[in-house]
Amino acid sequence: MMFRKPVLAALSGLLATSLVLTGGASMANADPASDLAQARSAAAAANRSLASAQAELDRLDALVGDLEEKYGQAKIEQEASAQRAAALQADVTAQAAKVEALHKQAAGFARAAFQNAGVDQTAQLFVSGDPESFLQQISTASKVDENMNDVLQRYQAEQANLGDLKRAADAEAARTTAAATQMAQAEAEAERSLAEAQDLVSSLSAEQRAALDQIQSAQAAAAAAAQAAAPAAAAPAAAAAPAAAAPSAPAAKAVAPAPAATPVADAGAPSSAAAKAVAFARAHLGDRYVWAAEGPNAFDCSGFTLSAYRAAGISLPHSSSAQSGIGRSVSRSDLQPGDLLFWYSPIHHVALYVGDGMMIHAQNPRVGVVITPVSQWLGYGIYFAGARRVS
Repeated sequence: MMFRKPVLAALSGLLATSLVLTGGASMANADPASDLAQARSAAAAANRSLASAQAELDRLDALVGDLEEKYGQAKIEQEASAQRAAALQADVTAQAAKVEALHKQAAGFARAAFQNAGVDQTAQLFVSGDPESFLQQISTASKVDENMNDVLQRYQAEQANLGDLKRAADAEAARTTAAATQMAQAEAEAERSLAEAQDLVSSLSAEQRAALDQIQSAQAAAAAAAQAAAPAAAAPAAAAAPAAAAPSAPAAKAVAPAPAATPVADAGAPSSAAAKAVAFARAHLGDRYVWAAEGPNAFDCSGFTLSAYRAAGISLPHSSSAQSGIGRSVSRSDLQPGDLLFWYSPIHHVALYVGDGMMIHAQNPRVGVVITPVSQWLGYGIYFAGARRVS
């Protein structure tokens, strides 16, 4: 979800220049060679400090991205498990009612049998005075016994089923709780990492932060210029390309990086839903990155693409790896506006392709929702895990 190598290089250059110029101001009063050596030494130390900070920010960004994905997967599992647990609990309630009804029926048979147990058959024959009537009574009693045995057997079987359902419901409830615990743990770890990253940025000097702002502004201007230049650069390439598209790359496979100067040409017009998703993405440029958020004005990476397609009437899961299984795989040479682009292995970042070789994504807490040339990420060797067309 991050790339700051060009920022680091430019910052190093700016700081080195600043330090050299600062040292030059005192050359009239000191040994020029000594001043130059001191300036170079200070510049090297500043570069090392920036490199160390940069490496730590990269580590924290990667950790937050991984935690974001773990949280999203745990949330999906928690919600699905909660639904299964609710369905099982409903089954338990229905089964308990069935068992209770059979219990009452069996109890009725038992009471009747107990009440008739004190009169033997000989006495019944003398009392009745009618052998044929007595034989009919014996036959009826035999059928009653059969019915009672049937009810008892059904009661025992349904009672066993009730026990199985209760155990299944308890196990599912435990899975729901475990998923919720995983969510809470991922959230707590992410909050710690985000706070650590913020502390690290805050620890930079005012000059370093100013230089960082300057470089980020320059990157935004470069992205806008690349977007404006992409259609003109892509037209000759599209005219010279063969009619048949390149074979689609399977999902979650690496694609060889293209040179940063090579534009990504569009393969065709997007669907109406994809166009709506792109319009949503453009309307939210500059919004904040907030971990696990999905709008309305703050997002994480998968929450952003989820929200873009939700605006188009299409539901996506809040997980970049889960989104990578939606729709169909498309190759980088076949991209259309609205396609989802997936990054890193395992996947923990997703962006929305918006045409002309550009993508919009919720990148990280420091830059928020930005537009970036796809070739820029590819040019810096960030792992491209594939693209999917959901509409």
